[in-house]
Amino acid sequence: MKRSIFFALLLGLLVAAPQYSLATVSQSITEETGIAILPEKLVWVANPKLHGLETTLLAGDPALSEPYAQRIKLAPGTRLDPHYHPNKARMVTVLKGTLYFAFGERFDNAALRAMPAGSFFTEPVRVPHYAVAGSEEVVLELHAIGPDGTTYVGNGSH
Repeated sequence: MKRSIFFALLLGLLVAAPQYSLATVSQSITEETGIAILPEKLVWVANPKLHGLETTLLAGDPALSEPYAQRIKLAPGTRLDPHYHPNKARMVTVLKGTLYFAFGERFDNAALRAMPAGSFFTEPVRVPHYAVAGSEEVVLELHAIGPDGTTYVGNGSH
C-alpha cells in the first residue's frame, strides 16, 4: 500500500514537473524577450485632429493600464495648444530638433523655453502645458503608463 502511494506520488511529480518547467521557461523567455525596431521600420501615423503631428508606438498600449513608449514627430512650426494629461505623469526626451515648451493654461510665447535635442522634461498629471516646434522637424520620445488621454484647456481647438 505504501509502495503504491509512493509510486502514485512519483508518477504525479513526473507528469507535473515538465509542465511546471515549461511554464517557467516560457514565462522567463517572455520576460527576457526584448523589442528591437530599426528606424526605417517605424510606422508613423498622422494625427487626424492636428496637422503636422505624427506618432509611432514603440511598446505597450496607451489605452491600457501598462507602461508604453511612443515617438511623436512635429513638423516645423507645429503648435500644441494648452492641454493636460489626466491620468499619469509623462516623461519626454527631445531626440531631434528644438521644441519650445512651457507650463500654463494660456499660450504665451514669452514663457516658451527652448528644449534642444537631448533635453528631458516631465509633464505632471493634470498640469496644463503647451509647445511649438522650432524651424526644423522635432522628434520626441514619450514614456508613460496608460491609460492616457489629452484634455485641451482654454481656447485649445484640438
